[in-house]
Amino acid sequence: MAIQLLKQDIKTSEVVGEKYSQTMVESDVIVPDIKPDIKKVLEVSGNICITEKLMQQDKVLLRGIVRITVLYIPEGEGSGRLKSLSAAQEFEHTVDCRGAMPDMQLLAEAEAVSFDHTLINSRKLNLRCVAGLGVKVVRPVVLSLTTGAENGDNIAMRREKLRVVSSTEGKECRIIIREQVALPAGKPPVNEMLKVTAVPSSTELCMMENKAVAKGQVRVCALYTGEDENESIQFAEHILPFTEILDIEGAAEGMEGEVEYSVQDMYYEVRDDADGEARELGIEIVLGAQVRGSEIVEAEAVTDAYSLSGGLDLMEKRYDLEQLLDNSTAEISHKDQARVPSMLPKIKQVYDVNAQARIDRITAENGQVTAYGTVHTSVLYLPEDEMVPISGFDHNSEFSQSFAVPGAGSDTACDARALMEHVSYTLSGDDSLELRFVIGLTVKSLKTGGTVLVEDMKECEEKEEKPCPCIVLYFVQKGDTLWNIAKRYHTTVEELRRLNHIEGDLIVPGQQLKICRKIPA
Repeated sequence: MAIQLLKQDIKTSEVVGEKYSQTMVESDVIVPDIKPDIKKVLEVSGNICITEKLMQQDKVLLRGIVRITVLYIPEGEGSGRLKSLSAAQEFEHTVDCRGAMPDMQLLAEAEAVSFDHTLINSRKLNLRCVAGLGVKVVRPVVLSLTTGAENGDNIAMRREKLRVVSSTEGKECRIIIREQVALPAGKPPVNEMLKVTAVPSSTELCMMENKAVAKGQVRVCALYTGEDENESIQFAEHILPFTEILDIEGAAEGMEGEVEYSVQDMYYEVRDDADGEARELGIEIVLGAQVRGSEIVEAEAVTDAYSLSGGLDLMEKRYDLEQLLDNSTAEISHKDQARVPSMLPKIKQVYDVNAQARIDRITAENGQVTAYGTVHTSVLYLPEDEMVPISGFDHNSEFSQSFAVPGAGSDTACDARALMEHVSYTLSGDDSLELRFVIGLTVKSLKTGGTVLVEDMKECEEKEEKPCPCIVLYFVQKGDTLWNIAKRYHTTVEELRRLNHIEGDLIVPGQQLKICRKIPA
């Protein structure tokens, strides 16, 4: 006999595959003719961005570019204290992802894990970047959840609370920022610009009907040599705010918004001010913005059922759903002591401290999620030894932060991000620095794993035997639950609790249960 089921339709996504891989991006760079020879490389840094994403059957193709800046001490006394050169290297990487199809949705991100170099000779340099690439392939689905039955008084149903994310399709947008900024008063004019970095961050994202209002800022840091007698090394920082209205199909008011910014391209030039001094910087930054809107849909779905009076055929289907446990944010203060390596000269003056934070691993257990990360710091300084024009060293320090996330365990997947919000330092002697960082952390915790949902059910023909009341004494076995015991003996969980004076669902192996059985097993 067919059973009239109660249904609720919700839109969500099923995870097809999620992969993280690393690839080496390598480039041989020739020093331009206008640049002096390299004596010693002090720092190699840069950024990475994805320029193209292609979905193919069972694989994902990513194309991108790594932009690298090298700071070095030049050969020759008349060449200045510090020079720089820039390079850009395109890359292509294929990630195997079983089940991926061209019509599915793809989320991809890239990070520069580390930079390295080999000085081949004074005019040639081999640069290497370890690129970390993460992809996630999802398939939009409409779940027709069984929530109950109209004529199911004689059917016991087990329901599971679902908290699934219903998202819009990710939209990639471009934001162009053009500004002209002046050097702070007291700073000398620019002799040569060595390095300009841009770090974007989001301050607010408001979802509207098919649109999103994105507010953020770009922290621009400039390292340059001054137009003074000693060509002193100078540092300047500027904050460029922006507001952009983006077209996001499917977005609605009240949705939660997510945005990830990346620097796709950057152009800059040093300009003269009204007095004819090189004190202004014209800059154009092309940002890539990946925007998604989402809302949490909560429902109780039937995951198992049985008849109290006969047989019941279930039609079930397994879904690989992600259920949101929590969105956690924190702003943490991190301190560390950085010492100058013994083979390097002592510090007279610090020129620049550049720091980046990254997440290394995440653990989830017993309702707690912990993110572990590393802060990589590069220090440039003026040595006490006048024979050495400039020196520098790298320093790594570890940090961790825990979040209380009810329900977090071995089946929890986490997406964590770290943003370096502020860096400061104090010179605590001629061979050490006290470093202080403010790191912004965001962690999204998701319950993963297959969820079996009942899509339909049908009662079998009742047995001819008459009900045969009897009492069964049952000893709990390892792995038993009140639900599967009740299902086996065609009773209810509530009846088991009542007869055995049990509160909650806890039972232990060896425990004796009294069961009132109304039909033969």
